[in-house]
Amino acid sequence: MPKAPFPPPLLYLTFIAVAIALSYALPLPVPDTSWTRATGVALIVLGQGLSFWAMLRFKRQATSPSNFEQPDQLLQHGPFAVSRNPVNLGDTLAYAGIGVLLSSLWPWLLLPALIAIMNRAVIRPDEAQLEQQFGDTYRQYCRRVRRWL
Repeated sequence: MPKAPFPPPLLYLTFIAVAIALSYALPLPVPDTSWTRATGVALIVLGQGLSFWAMLRFKRQATSPSNFEQPDQLLQHGPFAVSRNPVNLGDTLAYAGIGVLLSSLWPWLLLPALIAIMNRAVIRPDEAQLEQQFGDTYRQYCRRVRRWL
């Protein structure tokens, strides 16, 4: 069964580090105002709140949130009723918030590559594992709930 080659938080942190490095090496500034800072903080809080809510659901259902372990249950309620990947969605919102706070265009230019890598290297292997493990129940869930939003 294909597994994610690395933990998703490491991928997000790597992209943030690259964005910061590029922001210093080749500045592409965007406006930095009290409104943009508040928006950045709100995105981080919203994103991490969503991620923590999803992680709490994993804990309460006593199943693994790890991309490296097989889950015992298919979660379909709470944040999983809105997104099949609420932790990744939350981390992406937090990444966007950090991007706003960096006042640089680089995080936004890197975002499509981050999403593409997440889809290919993390989410698709997870989906293959879940489909093999939960079969029709997972396929029906996929028809009801979108991958991201």
